[in-house]
Amino acid sequence: MLNEDYSNENRKPKTIRKTKKNSNVTKNKKKKCNCRSGCSKRSCYCYKSNSGCDSTCGCGPSCQNLFNHLEFFFGEDSKCIANSCFSDWLVKNVKTSDALQNINREALVKKIIECGRFSEVDDDEDFKEWSQKWKQIEVDDKISHMQKLFRMLLSNDATTRYFSFCNDDLAEEDCDWHCSICKSCRDWREWHCDGCNKCAYGTSGPCQRCERKSEMFSFW
Repeated sequence: MLNEDYSNENRKPKTIRKTKKNSNVTKNKKKKCNCRSGCSKRSCYCYKSNSGCDSTCGCGPSCQNLFNHLEFFFGEDSKCIANSCFSDWLVKNVKTSDALQNINREALVKKIIECGRFSEVDDDEDFKEWSQKWKQIEVDDKISHMQKLFRMLLSNDATTRYFSFCNDDLAEEDCDWHCSICKSCRDWREWHCDGCNKCAYGTSGPCQRCERKSEMFSFW
């Protein structure tokens, strides 16, 4: 169930367009779904890969994959893909594509700009410009400006920072990353061990549980 802070945006919901074509498809995805139920059971390959379906999939125009409808966050003309942390948050909190519109985008923006590390981005011109405009934003410009922040912090086409829903704070991509298997954000010194299927800490030694070495740091 969605957190009440993110629901009820106090506006009449619009019907999300169901479309066969989708722009939110990962470039390297090799498999395609062949759902006959419009991806309504959350078991299709594309959904499990946190990506949208496209015209080569077998689900057809009735597809309900929520990753096909991220224009609600990123804008109609955007081809952004949700980053891994945001994707996992959506899967956990949103059951259907129509339920995306129950998320209060303004409350989400408020949560982001009031997090502890947001003040650290003042030296970044893009964030500085965004913040200055937000302080004097006109009502008609609010949605597009919120979507700009979401593109900056919630998409794969983002800056060197992203918003971590795991920690409710900003994270730096050089220092932090989100493990899609463990479903949590991790320190850069942590890595996912294929041996025990859990994240392990340390850049020089093997996994503390199964003693398997990390391929990422094997050259050190």
